[in-house]
Amino acid sequence: MQANPDKFQVLAVGKKTYEKRPTINIQNFELTCEDSVKLLGIEIDYQLNFDTHISTICRKASQQLNIIKRLGPYLNRLNKLTIFHTFILSNFNFCPLAWHFCTEKNSKKIEKVQERALRFVYDNLLKKAKVPSLQIRRMRTMALETFKIMNKLSPSCLHSLVHLRNSKYYFRYNNILDIPQVRTSRYGKKTFKFAAATLWNSLPDHFRTENSFSQFKSLMQSWNGTKCCCSACR
Repeated sequence: MQANPDKFQVLAVGKKTYEKRPTINIQNFELTCEDSVKLLGIEIDYQLNFDTHISTICRKASQQLNIIKRLGPYLNRLNKLTIFHTFILSNFNFCPLAWHFCTEKNSKKIEKVQERALRFVYDNLLKKAKVPSLQIRRMRTMALETFKIMNKLSPSCLHSLVHLRNSKYYFRYNNILDIPQVRTSRYGKKTFKFAAATLWNSLPDHFRTENSFSQFKSLMQSWNGTKCCCSACR
C-alpha cells in the first residue's frame, strides 16, 4: 500500500524525547513531532496528561448545555434527563479508558461540568438523579473490560494485559490477578495493566467469581467504588 505522508502524524511521548524534536523522513517528506495528535476522536498529547482532550470535551459539553438551558422552561424533568444522558454524558462516555489516567485537575474539571448539567435537571444533583460520578463510571467500564479479557470475550490482542495469579497456597480470595511491578506513576501505575489488576482485586469475592457477563454487569451497576487511594482511583 502506498504511503500518504500528508495524513501522517508524529508524536514523541515524554518530555525529554519531545524536547529533542525528532523528525521522520518519508518519501522526501519531513514530518515533525506535534504537541498532540487526534486518533479516532481522542486527542493524545506528548505528556499523556490529556489536557487538550479534556478541554475539548468540556468545552463541547458546556456549549451544548448552554443551548439546552434556553429550552429549560419548555421541558419537564424526564425530557431534561433524557437530553442530559444523550448529549452531555455522551461526551464523557466515548472511549473513557483511553483518557482515564488524566490528571486530578482534569478529572475535577469534567465532574464540575456534569454537576452543572445536573443542576439543570435536579436540585440535589447526583443523589437525587442517582447518577454516579464520571470517575466511578470509568472504573465500572474498566472492570467490565477486565472481565471480558479474563473470559476471552475481548479481542485476542488484549489477552496479555491481565494474568491470573498462580500460587501453591490457598487464599480465601478467588480469581486474584497479578499486579505488575512498576517504577513510575505516569508510565507504571497509570496504565491499564496496573490499574485493572488493582481494581479487580478490590472487588467483592462474589463479583470476581461470577461467570456470566450480564450478571457481572448487573453487579457492577450497584458498585460505587472502594476506599482505594492509588493514583488511578483518586
